[in-house]
Amino acid sequence: MQTYAFARKAAGLAPAALLILVVGCSQSPPNPLEEVEEFGSNPGELRMLKYVPGSRTGGAPSEGTEIPRGRTGDSSLDESRKAAVPLVVALHGCTQSAMEYGESSGWLRLADRWGFLLLLPEQRPGNNLTRCFNWYTPEDIQRGKGEALSIIQMIDRMRRDHAIDPRHTYVTGVSAGGAMTLALAAAYPDVFAGAAPLAGLAFGCASGLGSALACMWDPPDKDAATWGEAVRSASSNNGSWPRISVWQGEADSAVNPANASIIVHQWLNVHGIDDKPEKADDLKDHVHSLYRDTTGRVLVESYRIKGMGHGVPVDPGPGENHCGKAGRFFPDVDICSSLYITRFFGLDR
Repeated sequence: MQTYAFARKAAGLAPAALLILVVGCSQSPPNPLEEVEEFGSNPGELRMLKYVPGSRTGGAPSEGTEIPRGRTGDSSLDESRKAAVPLVVALHGCTQSAMEYGESSGWLRLADRWGFLLLLPEQRPGNNLTRCFNWYTPEDIQRGKGEALSIIQMIDRMRRDHAIDPRHTYVTGVSAGGAMTLALAAAYPDVFAGAAPLAGLAFGCASGLGSALACMWDPPDKDAATWGEAVRSASSNNGSWPRISVWQGEADSAVNPANASIIVHQWLNVHGIDDKPEKADDLKDHVHSLYRDTTGRVLVESYRIKGMGHGVPVDPGPGENHCGKAGRFFPDVDICSSLYITRFFGLDR
């Protein structure tokens, strides 16, 4: 049986051994990530790490893309909008480091391939003993507060340092990082064009330890409108909402697969589109469902990975359809989720 542990986030208080999902870790390779220490008030006390394509080899991205620099102190794009690049925020799971998640999931390799920038926030043990993002704590997921605000401040710093296209900022993450992915999409829909949770939890499901455990193992039975209202009430958004790609292992014993269905219906309600899916061609026996608006655009999709437990689907190999490194909670199931998420975000240019 997996071990779950929470750590209480409170400076000066004795750590409390609690229960929460933990994604395991493996030995990390040399770290090409750059830490940025100054990026705002950082109320969530997170670490900011970024990856610029080519950092591992000291060269340019594989396709020769030059990453343009922004003007320090100016969050707007530089004079050449066409030179602006997308940004992907990638959130690790519990016990993991930013580097381990970026490398094992395949995101570093994909950034090199297509020239987009990566922001990889990292939790500190002082905030959470198992280094989970505090997705279940209201003061960390509300707009303008806690860890969510820290991540937005990191994005603002990235925009000051690089010519990032604000129309193309995306967020993804696994487990606790997947739950925080959905919290960011709900609280800051004006920042993110798309979100991709893996083994995540619906926004508004938890408000503390007890409800977090209930969400993971036996999520509450609410109608889609109630779930959707939780997202709508998180901000005063009057514009568009992020597109959502939901990933879930059908044999996940840490996060009940029913959570994926809840996330799908929550965001279908937010987008106001039909809950009858269009089944895409089964990909190696994994079920891929598409949900389109009246114009035919896919706004929500879901992948149910047959036989997979808790973690990030990967497909190691040198080919263009391969990415990721197999390991504990990075199961080799012949589909690299990060590659398909990249395509869903439209970053495979």
